[in-house]
Amino acid sequence: MKAAIYCRLSREDREKTGESESIRNQKALLTQYALDQGYELAGIYWDEDYSGMDRDRPGFRALIRAAQAHQFDLVLAKTQSRFTRDMELVEKYLHGKFPEWGIRFIAVVDRVDTQDRAGKKSRQINGLVNQWYLEDLSASVRSVLDQKRRQGVYIASFPLYGYRKDPADKGRLIPDRETAPVVRRIFALALGGAGARKIARVLNGEGIPSPAARKAMEGIPCPGAGERPLWSPATVSRILHNRTYAGDLVQGRHRKISYRSKRTVNLPPDQWMVVEGTHQPLVPPRTFDRVQELLRDRARSGGSGQIHPLARLAVCAGCGSILEQTGTGGRRYLRCRVHQRAPDRCSNSTCTPLESLEGLVLDRVRRYAAAWFDPEQIPFAPAEDSPARQRQALEGEIRGIDRELARRQKALEALWLDRGEGTLDRATFEELSRTFLLEKEGLTRQRQVLEEALARLPDPETLAADRKARAEALTRVPALTRDLAVGLVERILVSPRKEGTQEILLVWKF
Repeated sequence: MKAAIYCRLSREDREKTGESESIRNQKALLTQYALDQGYELAGIYWDEDYSGMDRDRPGFRALIRAAQAHQFDLVLAKTQSRFTRDMELVEKYLHGKFPEWGIRFIAVVDRVDTQDRAGKKSRQINGLVNQWYLEDLSASVRSVLDQKRRQGVYIASFPLYGYRKDPADKGRLIPDRETAPVVRRIFALALGGAGARKIARVLNGEGIPSPAARKAMEGIPCPGAGERPLWSPATVSRILHNRTYAGDLVQGRHRKISYRSKRTVNLPPDQWMVVEGTHQPLVPPRTFDRVQELLRDRARSGGSGQIHPLARLAVCAGCGSILEQTGTGGRRYLRCRVHQRAPDRCSNSTCTPLESLEGLVLDRVRRYAAAWFDPEQIPFAPAEDSPARQRQALEGEIRGIDRELARRQKALEALWLDRGEGTLDRATFEELSRTFLLEKEGLTRQRQVLEEALARLPDPETLAADRKARAEALTRVPALTRDLAVGLVERILVSPRKEGTQEILLVWKF
């Protein structure tokens, strides 16, 4: 008789039983059993790190296909649970398909043999016990994982895009030097009014690898991603909505329907497990909240992918509906959509020039900024590459060199004292003196280079004037951005034009 061997090892088996249940030991046991019984070995099939409830085990599926083609006469397994822990599969194959195909099943340790008809009930009871074991194990594992989530431990197999796992603590996220700047840029583009589709186009146009592409580059399989996975609006949107980027760990957003199924369901936000301040944020919490506000007020951006600053903010004063854009070319207008569809419900037939409305809002914002903000009092952090930062860095390096020079000078003075007291021989004194003098000479040259670089920078008065000019430019508000409009404007009530006059009411958030 031709016999096929099937072996399986799950992660839980590996952790609990170690080498005794290893694939190698199962193969050795079953091969020896086949030789002792005089069976001809037709093939060995195995699955490693697969649960006994998994119906898509590659080795298991290959075994079933070979059994259906009758490439062997019997299947050998160490125990019935190695073959499957699913009661439904026990009935389907051990008591259904295998007898139909003329295949005998033997579990060596359990003494399970489908040729023994009297043992059917014991096999069914064995299957139920195995399934109950998995039910209890599933509940226990879920409880442990939920407890880790509540403690702020990151439990996913792979780190979130923009982060990597801390080598010293695998349950903690730390920023990834290569991908964290991409996440920050995505949020910056969203603050500027770019929609998810435009952000995806920008990233793809610059050749920045998407999260799926990054996984492929690192050798992590990503099914369905294609050969060159690109950024998609959905990927960008998931990043923009994920509060983990603000430093609060969000987990438990999905839950498996059952331990018997791989399907998951989305849980409502009030059931998510959120632990605040577990890791370094990639974007400040205020920035994240502002982006969420922009996303809640999102509107169609048209072909350009850039959302207009006043989108969904202007409403009809007559019926309260959001005004829609119309017009062709460079001339754009806002009109009441209700009036266009049902004139009897709203009489506001006025078309308001969008450019004029935007200019009106910008003018009011500038007036408030000029009245409320003093350029001299604005806390202005200089950019990383600004002259002020460069001066600060150069001066810090010069102070460091001065400290090193002082140490070398003290060392030389100590050498002279030791030489004078006779505690240091001449050869050692000369060698150490030469070393310290060479080091002093090198440090002096470095200091000279730094001083020359410092002299080329603008003087403090020029920097102060530049800072004041930049601050004044901010208070003048050079343009109305989407971020600024959503942050300041609650709504804009646009009334119909009467006798050449139109009333516009701006409702602010402050």
